Formats: sequence, structure tokens, C-alpha cells
Amino acid sequence: MEKTLLLIGCGQLGSALGQEFLTQGWRVVGARRSVEKLPKGFEPLGLDFRDSTSLNALSEIAADYVVVTLTPGERSAEAYKAVFEQGLAAILRNLNASRLKRLLFTSSTSVYHQNDGSVVDENSVTEPTSFSGQSVLAAEKLLAESALPTTVVRYGGIYGGDSLRLAERVREGRCAPPEPEHFSNRIHRDDCVAVLKHFIECVEAGKPLADCYLAVDDNPAPIAEVHQWLAAQLGVSYECDPGYRHMAGSKRGNNQRLKDSGFTFRYPDYQQGYAAVLER
Repeated sequence: MEKTLLLIGCGQLGSALGQEFLTQGWRVVGARRSVEKLPKGFEPLGLDFRDSTSLNALSEIAADYVVVTLTPGERSAEAYKAVFEQGLAAILRNLNASRLKRLLFTSSTSVYHQNDGSVVDENSVTEPTSFSGQSVLAAEKLLAESALPTTVVRYGGIYGGDSLRLAERVREGRCAPPEPEHFSNRIHRDDCVAVLKHFIECVEAGKPLADCYLAVDDNPAPIAEVHQWLAAQLGVSYECDPGYRHMAGSKRGNNQRLKDSGFTFRYPDYQQGYAAVLER
């Protein structure tokens, strides 16, 4: 029987992952509002959480694997609730799980509230104060309460692909100050895709998966250190922005559970990852 991969919210990560499995002869269904943006070879499924017709169409697809990557249209509490809470609930109500081996959900380190540079892992307390972290954690709880075989992947800051935003920030002299020290966590986009592919391959091989993994690289580093390194690579001076605001709390992610599953990073630290971004 032909294996089916259903990608819900098929953006950059989903598109890259789907193309990997297309080359292996899988049926790949891309579900998103703007299906004209799907890569060639994907079976399109127009999906709008507010549209009962499109949700009914979702229930007609019996997939072996489902990967859910949700992205709100704007950064507001209402948008996050609509997507991560109401939207995911609608997906779970309409999902055809008759053949489902595993549902993978891309979560975020925003579920962690720690801001003191401490180490966090999958067992750390999650008490987010931001509306984004609260909605993402609510989505995790919806999955935990479902009867489906699910795995949550908590990604750190994703970089790579065509984005040079951080490099442009450094070029413009909008860098983080070295004090107080503020740790950041990240993962290259290619490794994000590889993690999802790895988990599907684990299930296919009969290897057990945990219900949650923290997906960050091996080197949680002070953001000022990253900016200083990038400035040196770009040949510009490291200039601090007095109004710099950190996007996330200061913490250091421990990825040991992910590596214990057999995963190997292509870019295990920011130096290798950003070197590839700058070269591209």
C-alpha cells in the first residue's frame, strides 16, 4: 500500500520534508489555505479551520503520518489562540486516524518560562507568561489528551534558508549588548526538517519515540556572542543597540534526548550553521 504523508500548515518546513518523501515514492498531501504555493508533486488540500467543507475533506485522507506546523498570520493573542487552540482542536476532531502511525507537532521553546540562564529539557517545568507560549503549550496539552500517537518537537529559534535577518541586524549595528548575559537557542532549518524525517524513519523501523523532544543545537550561546561572531564574519564593527529587546527568555536547551534517539546534526553549532547561511 502506498504510504501517505499529510502535511498540515505546509510552509517551508513541511514543503522541504514532503519533497524528501516524494523522492521515495510516497503520496504527499499538502494542506494549507494557499495551495498554489505548494511544491510540484504535492496533492493539494485547501484547508481553512473556519470552513466545515475543507475540514470534511481533511477527514477523507487516511495518512500514515501527519506533520502539523502551524503559523499564525499575525503576532497577537487572538491569532495564536485561533490557530494553536481552536485550529488544532478542529484538526483533531476531523482527522482520519484509521492508518495513523504518528502525528508530529512542531512546538517551540516559548513554552519555557525560565529566564535565568538555567538548563531546560523535556522534563523542565513549563509556565509560560507570553501569550504565544501559553497557546503553544495549550496545543501540546490538546495532543496529550487525545488518543492519538503523538510526538511534540520543541524547536529553538529557526534560522537558515533564504533568511538573512540576523546578519542584516548586525550590519545595521543593532546588536545585543554583552551584559547582562542572555543565552539563546537555535537550530538550522535543514536540521529542523531532518529531525522530522528522522522521527518518521524511526517509527518505520519500529524504534520507539518519546512524546516530546527539545530540538536545539549543541551550543546554546549568549546572543551577544553570536552577534560578535557574525560581525567578524561580515567584516563590520560590533555595535550595540541601546534599545535591544530579547525575543525569548535566557535559558540553555539540553538536546540529549534527541541525540539519544540517533539523530546527528548537520549544523551542531551557530558557527557552522551561519557559515553555511552566509556562503549561500
